[in-house]
Amino acid sequence: MTVLFNSARPLGRCENITAVWNAYDGPKRFIKRGFGSMSGQLEDVIVTDEFITSKRPNQTVVMIAHGLTGGKLYGNDQRRGQFTPERCGLVDYYVVSSEAGREFASSASGITVERCLPLGMPRTDAYFGKSKGDGDTFLAKFARAYLYAPTFRAKYDPRTPRIDYAMLDSMMEDDEVLVVKRHIHQGPLLKGARYAHVIEVGNMEPSTPYLIDCDVLSTDFSSILFDGYVLGKPSVLTATFDDPYLESRGMYWEYPHQYSSRHIAVEGNEGKFLGLLRSACVTGMRWADRDCLERVASACDGHSTERVIELVRSLL
Repeated sequence: MTVLFNSARPLGRCENITAVWNAYDGPKRFIKRGFGSMSGQLEDVIVTDEFITSKRPNQTVVMIAHGLTGGKLYGNDQRRGQFTPERCGLVDYYVVSSEAGREFASSASGITVERCLPLGMPRTDAYFGKSKGDGDTFLAKFARAYLYAPTFRAKYDPRTPRIDYAMLDSMMEDDEVLVVKRHIHQGPLLKGARYAHVIEVGNMEPSTPYLIDCDVLSTDFSSILFDGYVLGKPSVLTATFDDPYLESRGMYWEYPHQYSSRHIAVEGNEGKFLGLLRSACVTGMRWADRDCLERVASACDGHSTERVIELVRSLL
């Protein structure tokens, strides 16, 4: 029996779906269709990272969201968006990254906690046993490599902070680099400008190699923060508790203190931001980072893909 894999992103860029797709050795098919109807598809088992709009009565939907559970409010919980309880409830099983994430997934989808399964995120399997240099990117040649990956902003959300990259570049030393990796739906953040120490990479490139090779991860509200923690990367959040994005979208835990030990309203504070990045290279993950890792990734152990495939096979 064929399994249908679905995402709004192409294979390779939808990291969770891609990990399961690559490992699943049964009949399978992939379609790139975000927020679409599945009722016209013939397969009885669908593995997706989006809330679909419709399905046939005999179709079983396994949901693996893009990132680890516990970041931005999602689905039914989202303060603004295009979700309805009927649509979110089309999910039959919701794969989460921790025991603590089950309640959040149940609230987001409307299905019972028992069907929200702490199997871990397949994308994180690629992180185990890896250290700087294993990502095979240019970041590995720098003594201090910082990865800045801001979250996606919808039309109704407050804009991404405006960082003075020229100022940052002028303060950076030859052995350090800041790599800017925007969200898949964002336009270039450097606006085509070229700097010696600040480099923007393509938004369609997989994030995993850059996460492996960086020393510090910086974001605002993206769940990529959690991926960094699984890899042991300290973080610097570029927003604080009064950021207007929190009113627009919201987070499951108290922001920023339950997400990171280091946070700053980065716009207009580029010098202090660089100082935090440098200190994070020395001190590494702190208690808030480690506590966040335990809450969001307790089920991530390098074998998540195997468990998801076991679930899929049980549904055939």
